Formats: sequence, structure tokens, C-alpha cells
Amino acid sequence: MTTPTPLPTDEVADARAGRPARSGRRRRLLVGALVGALVLGAGGVALAATAERPVSAEALVQSYADPDAVENPLTGTVGGDAAARNATYVETELVYLNGTDLSTQVATTLGIDLAEVDLEAARVGDSNVINITSTAPDRAGALAQAQTAADVYIAGRVQRLTDRINAVLASVQSQITANEQAIAALPDPPITGFDSNEQQRGALGQQSVDLLNARDTLQRAAADTSQIAGQIQQADVLPSGAVSDNVLTIAAAVLLGALLGAVLAPVVSALRGRVRDDQDVANLGVPVLSPDLPSASAPRRSAALLRAVQLQALQLPAGPVNGGSLAVVAATPGVGATFTAVAHALHAARRGKTVLVTSDGPGVADGVGGLQDHVDLTLTPSNPVAGLVVVHGLRTTPVPGLLVLVLGEATTDHVADARSIDDLLPDGFVPTATAAGWSVVVDAPPLDVSDEGVRAARQCRETLVVAAVGSSRVVDVDRAVQILHAAGTTPAGVLVNRLPRGAARSASSSSDRQPLEDEAAESRRHRRRAAEAQDRRPEVDAAPVTEEMPVVRPEAPNVVARPRHG
Repeated sequence: MTTPTPLPTDEVADARAGRPARSGRRRRLLVGALVGALVLGAGGVALAATAERPVSAEALVQSYADPDAVENPLTGTVGGDAAARNATYVETELVYLNGTDLSTQVATTLGIDLAEVDLEAARVGDSNVINITSTAPDRAGALAQAQTAADVYIAGRVQRLTDRINAVLASVQSQITANEQAIAALPDPPITGFDSNEQQRGALGQQSVDLLNARDTLQRAAADTSQIAGQIQQADVLPSGAVSDNVLTIAAAVLLGALLGAVLAPVVSALRGRVRDDQDVANLGVPVLSPDLPSASAPRRSAALLRAVQLQALQLPAGPVNGGSLAVVAATPGVGATFTAVAHALHAARRGKTVLVTSDGPGVADGVGGLQDHVDLTLTPSNPVAGLVVVHGLRTTPVPGLLVLVLGEATTDHVADARSIDDLLPDGFVPTATAAGWSVVVDAPPLDVSDEGVRAARQCRETLVVAAVGSSRVVDVDRAVQILHAAGTTPAGVLVNRLPRGAARSASSSSDRQPLEDEAAESRRHRRRAAEAQDRRPEVDAAPVTEEMPVVRPEAPNVVARPRHG
């Protein structure tokens, strides 16, 4: 297999420079984007100028959990993970700060309605710093709410700790009193002899010492309650971001307008009915094959055409390149369907034996370099019991391995009067030929003049619908796809060809002829090199050639040549 020749960079530039339809679409997109950006941009400016921005203020407070002396007055320590306890404490405080209790106290303090209070508290990182944010219609209201919320929270936090210390102190003092009473109730120890209450008296004395130490610790904690929470930043107005929001609003409006304009421009253009580019046929329910064949108005070399056909063939897994079949169908004439079919047939002939079925003999002859002798094609089906099948009236071409069957072409000894591909063989010409090892490409007439395309699509494994920029209407392409769907076939895709503006072109046009002739010449060179390599290959255990054993040339099509009469 020949390595594909890459498309030169300058050739790409030349080809794209010759696509007026694409440049026209770009102009429409640009105009639509500019109009949309101006319209929605003006609306964005008006909206940004009249929008009222609320004011936000924040205050930072720092809060800590109750001291260990309050949690456990007797030992002054608390076991477990201190970080986990601290995180739990902060989360608990956030629940209170974001609740309605604090908002109610702020509203009562300021003398405003509860609905006017908008507070939000959040932890700063993993620290004990809490950010209290308030939002109000004006600056003074936001500052007042944030500062009042911080003051109310700090005062409440200190009061909660004070209340708890007082409660624990009262409990410890009651235990001290009870302990002293228990010691006083014990009988005096004997002057001499054994004291039976000595152990109990010692335990009560130690408890008294511990309780007195706990009371001292709690009293010191009560003196330091103001350190449990405090404000580290007074309420301050946050940057409103009004300028940034206005800029973002205007920028968003401009971008949205440009996007809508760019989207609506081709839609409006599509309402005119003509196919402008691939996007106009992208929503017909079948894929759009890419790349398209090189523009007929641009300089084209065989490498460019070969590269495009190779990439299209990758999207046709059951196509002729892989030993399958392809029906090339068009909704209307003048869209380059024959040119497309010939290009795929030439590419398939580089891989193996190929038959091109067409009704446009002159157009195909120009593409392949001329039609030569008539031959009969003998097909050996996959089922040996079925026997051989002979098809008459095929034409050889300068391309090795490529035969052309022109429907309706008459000869002297055999009249190929079959006007349809269904008339060739009862079991179907395409499946019979592919079963015998031939690749088949069918160049069907346009669907607006014949239903031959439907018949070909039913027999072929792949179907390609061809359209052309400026020449095809979207409704016609859509109708062609729907006709094929109704016939029980699913097109492999739609191919949009680029044709010169103001002229419907076909494969037989002079500008299309040269690249196909280049491709045909390249196919001949490829097959000739393969045959020469086969001839140079050493023969191992080759059977002797006798009169009873015919000699078969490598890659030689299974045809029988007949002299042309008349």
C-alpha cells in the first residue's frame, strides 16, 4: 500500500483562498456578531447604570472554647483531641451566629425589623476567627448591623462563660460545705490507741484540699472571662465591586450579543434556503463528512484529492476501500456527485478490484482518462453451489483493476439495456460483486429525476449524500435524507462540496478533470509498481505452467475481454 502523500501547506492556503462561500459565511458571522454586540452591549450599559448595588460590611471576632478549668475544675485538664474539640466548638458558634436569635437581638438593639437584618458568619480558615458580614441598602445600615452583631455576640459569649463559672463555683462551694460538715461530724480521734476513722478523715481532708484548689481556679477563670471572646477588627465596609460588576455586566452583554449575532446570522441566511456550509446540514440526523473534496476553483493536485478521499474513507468502514460498496446519491444535479464517485472509485482501485456503476458515461470517462474495451465480468459467489455469474457490457479503463459499468450503454453483440442496477442480477449486482471480492461504487442519478439512488442505497453497505455550497437547498438535502430513511437505509453522512459561485459544476467539467486524471495516473503507477514487485519476488515451490493451468497475473481482474465492434 502506498504511503499517503501529505498535503503541502501552501496548497492548503491556496485551496482555502479559493472558497468564496466560506469567506461569505465569515463575513456574515462577523456582521452578526458586531450587530449583536452593539445591541446587547448598549442594553448592558443601561442596566449597569440604573442598577442599585447593596452595601456589605464585615467585622472580625475571635472566640475560644471554655477553659479546661471550667470543663474539669478538679484536675484542670480535659482528655481527647483538642483540635477536634475546638473545631466542634467553632461549628457550634457558627450555628448560633447564622441563626435567628442573633438577628433578633440585632434588630431589637437597632430598632429595625427582623426582615431588614441580613447577617452571615463564616470561619476564617482553620482559626478561631469568625467573619461576620452584613448587607444593607446603605453604608450606615451595613456598618451598624455588622458592629452590633459583633458586640452582641461578644457580650453574649462572655455572659455565657460567666454564668457557667458561677454555676460550677456554686456546685464546688456546696461540696466544700458538705465536706466540712462531714469532717466535723466525725468523732474526735482518741488520744491513745487506734483511730478507726483515720482513713475516712484523711480522704475527706484531701477532698477539701482539691475542692479549695478548684474554687481558686474557677475564681481566676471568672476574672479572665473577657478574654474568651473579643473583636479583632471593627466593622468596615467591604469593596462593593460596583465598577467590576458593571464592567462584567457590560462585557457579558457584549459577548452574549456577539454570540447570538454569530449564531443567528447563518440561521437567517439558511432561511433563504441555500446551503452555505457544513453547519446548514449538520442537523439533518446524519453526520457531515469531512474534509470536503478540494474546491474546483482552486489549484488541486493529486495529493490534495487523495488526502481528502482517504480521510473520507476512514468514515466509511464498509465502503469500497475496505472491500465494501458505496452509493453516491445527490438530491439535485450539478453538485459534483459523479466527481465524488470517481474519486472514491480511483482510491478503491489502489487497494483492489473495483467496479464503478454509473449512468454518466462521458463524465466518468473524463475522470478516469477514458473508457476502453468492453468486457464480460465473471463473478464467483461465496457459495460455490450457486455457480458463476456473468455480467456483460463493462468497460476497461487506463486504471488497473477499475472497471466501469455504464447503465443503458448499447454494444453490437450484447445490449446492456439495463436502465437500473436492479435489472443487472436477480440477487443484486452489488452484494454479488462484493461477495466475489470486488469493491463497488455506484454513481446514482439525482433523486429529483430518478429513484435509482434509492435502489443503489438498498444494495450498498454505505450511502453518501452529496450537496454543494450555493447550488443545493437545505430542504432538498433534507428530503433526500428522509427518502433514504423511508427506504430503510441510513446514509453514512452528507458531503458538502465547494463549487465556484454562480456556476453549477459536475465531475465532467474541465477544472475537475485534471485532479482525477492525476489520481488515475497515480493509481496506474501504484499498480504497476506492485506488479513489478510481484514479478521480482522469488518463486518457491511454484507449480509448472501447463496448457491446462491458466496463468493469472497478480491483481488481474476476473474479466474476459471482447473485441469492440462498430
